[in-house]
Amino acid sequence: MSKRNFIFTKKHQLIILLLLAFGLNINTLFNQYAVDDAIVLTNNKFVEKGIKGIPEIVTQEYFKGIGTLKGNELSGGRYRPLALILFALEHQFFGTDPMISHLINVLLFVLLIALLYQLLHDQLFKERNVNLAFITSLLFAAHPIHTEVIANVKSRDELIAFILLLISLINLIKTSENPSKGKMFTGLIFFFLALITKESSAEFIAIFPLVLFFFYKQSIRKSILFSIPLLGIFICYAAIRFAVIGFHSSSSNFILNAPFLYATSSQAFATKVFILFKYIWLLIIPHPLSSDYSYNQIPYVDINSFQFFFSLLLLMSLAAYSIFTFKSKSLFSFCILFFLINIFLVSNFVVSIGAPLAERLLFQPSLAYCIAIASIYLIAIKKYKVMSNLVLLVALILFSAKTISRNAEWKNNDTLYFADVITSPNSLRTNMYIAESYLNKATSENNIDLKKEYFTKSIYYGEHAITIYANDQSLYLHLGSAYFGLNNYFKSADLWQQAYKIDTMEQEAKKATNFISSFLWKEGNIYFEKNNIDNAIMYYKKSTELNPYNVEAWYSLWGNYYLKKDSANATFAWKKVKALNPNHIFNIMEFIND
Repeated sequence: MSKRNFIFTKKHQLIILLLLAFGLNINTLFNQYAVDDAIVLTNNKFVEKGIKGIPEIVTQEYFKGIGTLKGNELSGGRYRPLALILFALEHQFFGTDPMISHLINVLLFVLLIALLYQLLHDQLFKERNVNLAFITSLLFAAHPIHTEVIANVKSRDELIAFILLLISLINLIKTSENPSKGKMFTGLIFFFLALITKESSAEFIAIFPLVLFFFYKQSIRKSILFSIPLLGIFICYAAIRFAVIGFHSSSSNFILNAPFLYATSSQAFATKVFILFKYIWLLIIPHPLSSDYSYNQIPYVDINSFQFFFSLLLLMSLAAYSIFTFKSKSLFSFCILFFLINIFLVSNFVVSIGAPLAERLLFQPSLAYCIAIASIYLIAIKKYKVMSNLVLLVALILFSAKTISRNAEWKNNDTLYFADVITSPNSLRTNMYIAESYLNKATSENNIDLKKEYFTKSIYYGEHAITIYANDQSLYLHLGSAYFGLNNYFKSADLWQQAYKIDTMEQEAKKATNFISSFLWKEGNIYFEKNNIDNAIMYYKKSTELNPYNVEAWYSLWGNYYLKKDSANATFAWKKVKALNPNHIFNIMEFIND
């Protein structure tokens, strides 16, 4: 290929890349903590201890430090001590300062871009067009799919793992060219560090021989032999992991952490294949973006559906092309294999990752897309220089604009979820969050009109969430509170009663039903004092329905039935009173006098 360079030298190209990487993400410095940042920084008891918490971090699984219901639900399957150790060090020296946290993420991304450019320019593409490294890195720095990794502090593990893998790859490549125990040791150590940062780094065992075969004229056999030390490191990591957290089978009965819980085996398979297509589509058209694709934003796909057949055909075609052009060492074959290897471990085919799709999981695989597009551009520019440059410029402008705007949406939970409820209208988690957010706003609002508006909006999103998934107890509790705020007590009672039926052992639901039972009894007393016996009976009946042990409600019901001369119901109510409290005083005069 032609080696004619741009007017920029390597130094100039690197400066442009670093300025772009920093400039596009500088607005994240003004963001707050959002989504799962509490897991790793603001609400992790090990991290909050700083340096003193490191021994516990090293000897516990990833979510152990949360100590909440969510932590218990997710715990058991992750061992990422290095990620938490670095957060503990940040907490030790800087406390919980969102600007510092976001600055660290941005600087790590800048470092990653520098390492990536060095790897591509000096090692992988040194026999190819020298502009390929620059265009690839340019696209990678600007691609909006990376906003979740950079703007979400918790996703720093993706940044750190990729940086460690790049350093490992740089050293191992040098070792393959000129054997060096020092560089081999460095490469293996950084691979181990990547593993204890993010388990999915294990795919590097396959990536390294792939790189040697495609870019260093190594035979397939020799390339595989070079990866044997990596396999040894992985076995050591697996042994340490097992010793610390034991064997853990990823399973959950909570739909937000088990997206295929209600899918048949064929539906689960078809949906996972379709999601692989969705990943490819997000790389091509990164709009709209969302922090959440949970149940039921991506509905289950049947195995006889068009979505499945199209996705399977596309993936098979890409795989067939990569195999057909493998021996010729086509760059596009490398890109396809690099993408499939990187995405496979997090595709839910190997283990359940607790989500059907996540944009952060495209962080490393997206490099394949950037290489492919850069290569196509350099081929097209030979015949269509103006058009090719124009398309690249427009793409970079659109990518940059989307990155900046998406970073702004990550400012806090409210800005993020209020944006994502538009792009992911059928996401259970997003609708649940918005419903709860409006409920909290209403509770703290003094303006009567705004309070009603917030309660109404909470009900809208809460009811939509229930149409998505009708078996989440917290939804009924929040929705019941919103109706209670609008003085719709009977609707509130029905929702809280439904919450209690879902899980009779849950204390919050029990407290809610007992509260509304007592409240309705008191409301019934108000109607009784107004001599509105029918309404009083209606409230008392509902009170006893919600809490059959509310003896005072049964007693009031007895008295009002007596006043209505309904002897059958009065007798029944009085039997309930005596069963609950045999010593209860029989005082008909208080009803007659009132």
